[in-house]
Amino acid sequence: MWVFPLSAAGVAGAFSLSLSRGWWAKRRPNLLAWAVALAMFALASGAAAWGLFWGWSGGVFRTYYLFGAVINVPVLGLGSLYLLAPRPAGHVAAAVVAGAALWASYRVIGAPLNQAALITSGIPAGSAVINEGSRALSRIYSYTGFVVVVGGAVWSAYRLGRRDQANLRRLATANALIALGTLVVAVASGFARYGRGTVFAVGLLAGICVMFAGFLKTRPGPG
Repeated sequence: MWVFPLSAAGVAGAFSLSLSRGWWAKRRPNLLAWAVALAMFALASGAAAWGLFWGWSGGVFRTYYLFGAVINVPVLGLGSLYLLAPRPAGHVAAAVVAGAALWASYRVIGAPLNQAALITSGIPAGSAVINEGSRALSRIYSYTGFVVVVGGAVWSAYRLGRRDQANLRRLATANALIALGTLVVAVASGFARYGRGTVFAVGLLAGICVMFAGFLKTRPGPG
C-alpha cells in the first residue's frame, strides 16, 4: 500500500516544481501559493509512504498530519484568493495564513501522541493518535480553506454569467477543477480517518492531478 502514497508524493513534488518555475518566470503569487501547497502534499504523502513501509514514529505522524490534514488546504485557498482578488487583499490573507500555520505547527508538534495507536500496518486514525485540540484545528483550517476554494469557483462562475469573456471562462474552469480536486482530497482524507489507507492514497493522487489541471488552466493561452 505504500506505493500509492509514494506515487502521490512524486507527482505532487513534480507538479510543485513546475509551478515554482512558473512563479520564478512570471512572479505570480498564486503560482507560489499553489507550489507550496503541493510541496506540503508531497511531504504528507512521503511521510505516509515512510510510515507504511518502515513503521510510524511520532515525527513521521506529525509530518503527515500537519502538512496533509491541517495547513495545506488554507494555502490552496490563498492561491485562489491571489488569483481572483486584488493583490493587497492577497497579501493580507498571506499574513493571516502564515500566522495560522505557525500556530498550527506549534500545536501539532507539541501535542502528546498515543504511541500505541502508531503501531499499525495502515495509516493511523488521527482520532486515535492526537488530541482533540489539534483535530479541531484540522477541521477549522480545512473547512475554511475549502470554502475559499469553492467560493472562488462560484464567484468566477457568477462573473462569467454576467460578462461572457474568454479570460473569465478560463478562470471559471480553472477554479472548478481546483475545487473538484480539493473535494476529492478532502473525501480521501475522511477515509484515512477510518483506517482506509489505500482509498486515501489513491484519492490523494487523483485529487492532486485534478488540481494541477486547474492550476495549468490559470495560465493564459498563446496569442
